[in-house]
Amino acid sequence: MIPHQKLQKFNTYLEDEYVYTELEQFWIDFFLSILDKNSKNKNEWISPFYNTKFSNGKSMMNANPIFSAKSLKNEKIIRILQTDMEDQQELSHWINSTMDNHNDELVINCVLNQKNLIEIESLILNWIKT
Repeated sequence: MIPHQKLQKFNTYLEDEYVYTELEQFWIDFFLSILDKNSKNKNEWISPFYNTKFSNGKSMMNANPIFSAKSLKNEKIIRILQTDMEDQQELSHWINSTMDNHNDELVINCVLNQKNLIEIESLILNWIKT
C-alpha cells in the first residue's frame, strides 16, 4: 500500500514539471513492480511506448498518457491517462483494437488514489496474463 501522503505530492503535476516527471517515474515503477510480483520479464516491455515530448524535448505535461508500455512478445499496449485530482473517484477502462488486430490496447483513465491503484494493478495484471 502506498501512503496517502506520497500520492498527495503529485497534486501539482499539471503545473510543475519536476512533479510531472516524478509522477511519470511513479507509474513506471508501479508497472515494473507488477511485473516483478508476477514473475514477468521486464525486458519484454518497452516503456514509455508513446512519445509525450515536443520536438524540443519538453514534456507535453497533459497526462495523456502519463504512462504507456508495449509488449514485444504479444504487441499488447497499456496506456494510462491521468485526470485532474478534483474528481477523487474516477476510474474507467476500455480496449482499443487496431484495424489489423495486432496491437490491442488497454486504456485506463483514472485519478491517482489508493483505491484506484488496487483496481489498476488488477486490470494490468489481467491484461498482461492473457
